[in-house]
Amino acid sequence: MATKSQDLSMWRLAIYALPALPWSFLFVPLTAMLPAFYGQVVGVSLRDVGIYLLVSRLLDVIINPVLGRWSDNTSSRFGRRKPWLVISIPIMILGSWLVFMPPEGADGVYLFWATSVIYLGASILGLTHSAWGAELIESYHGRSKVAGFREGANVFGIIVASSVPAVTAALGHGVDRFTMAAMGGVLIVLTPLTVAAAVAFVPEPKTPPQPRAPWLSTLAALLKNGPFRLICITYTVLYTGASVANTTLIFFISHYLGQPELIGPVLLASFGAVLLGVPMWVMISRRIGKHRAAAVSLIAAICLSAILAMQLQPGDGWLFVGLMAFLGATSAAFLTLPLGMVGDIIDYDTLRTGHSRGGLYFGVWSFFQNVSPAIAIGITLPLLEALGFNAHGHNTPEALYALKLVYCFGPVPFFLIGAVMFFFFPLDARRHGIIRRRLEARRARAASAESNS
Repeated sequence: MATKSQDLSMWRLAIYALPALPWSFLFVPLTAMLPAFYGQVVGVSLRDVGIYLLVSRLLDVIINPVLGRWSDNTSSRFGRRKPWLVISIPIMILGSWLVFMPPEGADGVYLFWATSVIYLGASILGLTHSAWGAELIESYHGRSKVAGFREGANVFGIIVASSVPAVTAALGHGVDRFTMAAMGGVLIVLTPLTVAAAVAFVPEPKTPPQPRAPWLSTLAALLKNGPFRLICITYTVLYTGASVANTTLIFFISHYLGQPELIGPVLLASFGAVLLGVPMWVMISRRIGKHRAAAVSLIAAICLSAILAMQLQPGDGWLFVGLMAFLGATSAAFLTLPLGMVGDIIDYDTLRTGHSRGGLYFGVWSFFQNVSPAIAIGITLPLLEALGFNAHGHNTPEALYALKLVYCFGPVPFFLIGAVMFFFFPLDARRHGIIRRRLEARRARAASAESNS
């Protein structure tokens, strides 16, 4: 019998979390640095960058539920999640080479195909890893711990990614080919190492073969799950706001503050503080629940991004570094805790249907999660261009002020709506405890019937 999730040691949970390191690289470069790199260095217009990234992302999110279903239905002596983690390795390596090391003269069509490859690899890696994590541990607060480990590794990966432009800046490089090639190289090395360690040293809990049901009826049943539908909509809204900020961050530092050398320190301060904030928010969630902690986190983020950031003037880069550190620690809850909430929702579905469909759930959730950056990039970059902002040329004071307004206030309505929706999430520790007791009773009855037969 496979090792029970509750018996996993802390170091095994840490090893499980390792594949989040390469996956997290895509968060910083592809939402913050990639538009600036292809717009300022490669020479693709902001309008084309926004459109082609939107299309490639939409194609990726459409296939995510299919990938999740395939993962659920996989049966092998290695488990149903581990083979897919291994499959993601060559796709991630190829995508990293294409995206971060483009040839001279690369255009929007090249950007579309390159990002389509890396998005596919990242989707296989991310949703399979998330579904595996939801199966490693079954208790309400235990899932918070697993989510804390995984998202801690995710944030640490972002810190490593943020360290690359900080180091290359010390060598005299900005968001240029040297910096992006260095990022791609680190990603190419990290992916096989971290996935191999997790696959080799962490057991995958055994699950019975899942019955094959018609695709459309299965998908419809998932979307009828009220808590799941609510968290998908909530995360789409709040992550759209976060992606507006990420898309404009590099431009805000480089053009409005006029201090591109601080890109690395800003990213390090922000995501380093997220890592430090994870244990604090996990403890808070034990007292008030994961959904309420995420809501409070969003409200605090609104105050920091909208009120304090608007007070900054050109040349206030180091004040911005400090502000981003506070914002990072504040953001840790809504960046990490929803992963554990989806695991609780999967238990609710298993109780209702008798099926273990974590891969499909995370595939559908990934659809909603990943469509947000696509929407934000596809709208924000053309909007900046329409407001007169030029990514690789002279900007008027009016264009720079418009950039500031989009960066500071663009996320606010999304964060506010997301916070309100989090407060209405129905699965708390008490209700999840009831679900777990009923699932355990069902398992005991099944085991008893099997032993008597």
